[in-house]
Amino acid sequence: MASDSDPVACVERARQKRTARIERFVQRQREAREWISFWEVAEWCSEEDSIEPNENKREWAFKKLRDDLLDGVFQENGVSRVHFLHPSIVKRVTAEWLKEAIRDNLDGERGRLILEHCWFPRRMLERWLVRHRLPASPTRFEPPNKSTQPARSQQRPPEKRRPSLERAQVAIKAAYPNGVPDQATEPNKNLCQRVSEKLTELNRPKVSDDTILRAAGRRK
Repeated sequence: MASDSDPVACVERARQKRTARIERFVQRQREAREWISFWEVAEWCSEEDSIEPNENKREWAFKKLRDDLLDGVFQENGVSRVHFLHPSIVKRVTAEWLKEAIRDNLDGERGRLILEHCWFPRRMLERWLVRHRLPASPTRFEPPNKSTQPARSQQRPPEKRRPSLERAQVAIKAAYPNGVPDQATEPNKNLCQRVSEKLTELNRPKVSDDTILRAAGRRK
């Protein structure tokens, strides 16, 4: 058994505790809907008026969320209301911190992965939608007890989204028979390129980089 003074063990225990707290928070927010994740906002934008997710819309949403965070749009009384929830760290996201993270490329994607783990109060969502001329009050962001209809994404048959993900999973298994290496060993860019090339070899239609990363377990 690792000693309590073992710094590696202490870091791992702290990470496990944060992971458990985050999981409880996420589960609670599925009912309370007091906080909304940037990832879910981008996901909704990608599906709006689309049969299948539109990756350009998703990236547009993340760009707007990033720019607005940097411009202080998510502040109240001069204090940022955006929180970064990740097993490695939980903190309030300020414009200064995000600028440094992007500058130093802390996540390997110039802040893109950081945004996926950001949350902000649902009360701030409405004005963000108005700011960008988007439909008001999407049902999916309301607490379940206030909804009379399931969210649009829940109404769609899930099989519509499976083929591209399944193709990516097949190509990943073919390209990495011993499992996908970690991101430090195989950066996202290299992984996406290799899987795309494998799809070509297998004579399968190509899929988006985002789908590849989801299939590889690097995206939600």
